[in-house]
Amino acid sequence: MDTNKITQMIRIAKMHYELNRTQLEIAKKEGISKATVSRILKSAMDKGIIEVRIKDSILNDTALEKDLIDAYPIKRAVIVPDLVENEQILLQDVCAALIDDLPRYIKNDSVIGVFYGHTLTALARQLPKIKRKGVSVIQLAGGFSRAVYESNSLSILRSFADCFGGTAYQIPAPAMVEKPFIVEALKQDSQIAKVCDMAEICETAIFSVGNLERPSILYEMGLITSIEYQDMIHRGAIGDCCSHFLNKNGDVFDETMDARVVGPSLETIKKIPNKMLVVSGKKKAAVIHAALKGGLADSLYIDSPTAEELLKKQF
Repeated sequence: MDTNKITQMIRIAKMHYELNRTQLEIAKKEGISKATVSRILKSAMDKGIIEVRIKDSILNDTALEKDLIDAYPIKRAVIVPDLVENEQILLQDVCAALIDDLPRYIKNDSVIGVFYGHTLTALARQLPKIKRKGVSVIQLAGGFSRAVYESNSLSILRSFADCFGGTAYQIPAPAMVEKPFIVEALKQDSQIAKVCDMAEICETAIFSVGNLERPSILYEMGLITSIEYQDMIHRGAIGDCCSHFLNKNGDVFDETMDARVVGPSLETIKKIPNKMLVVSGKKKAAVIHAALKGGLADSLYIDSPTAEELLKKQF
């Protein structure tokens, strides 16, 4: 498509959506038919020149948000309504609610910690450009996989760095290794040591949690065996947060196993002053409850059915 046609497409889109001109008014001004205006607007949408976003934040349930803040040690809760009963759309909407808050929290010369997984993949795909200077983005655990499984850890890290025009710092290792002494050896690597040091001064962390009702991402990545996985379920593990398996109180489930995690400790993550936990799906209610009880969130972004499930169930 030539430049003149693209210019006309943008001009017509601006007249219609920003100046609120009718298609008939635009047609008269452009010297074309109303049908042609309609086709141009559709083509602009198909090409991504026009993006439609439905702002549903005005429907936030403030009473339910207050109930969550009263029930858990969190500073803020943002609850997104389920309007179309579609899990993927709902996840995208919850992620969009967190993204709306990023300009408020991310400052120049700050350090951000991010994890990976299905939820963070959905979030990273929606990230806009936010103008900041000197932002560093670190991984909260190694992202290498032993199995043929794509965690998207590097693409998520890159997406956040691109969002803020910042610098990405990877942990070039698996999230978990076979023995604790291997972790100690890996932490002698200057890159891994630097990321762990940066985690100590991290201002904002963005992550989700995983449950054990289906194999966790660590299992799917081949980092724990099926025997270990079944044993953890039998002994009462609830789920994982940033590669750390949690008990029902949101603390480390097994100290020996946790010593195999390559990345900042769970206690280091808990000390980060602005922890943004983004979750969607009632099946995760138990691990969300554990994470909130254990102090793993300052701001919670959640869908309304899951929020209601948290408040009505006895864990």
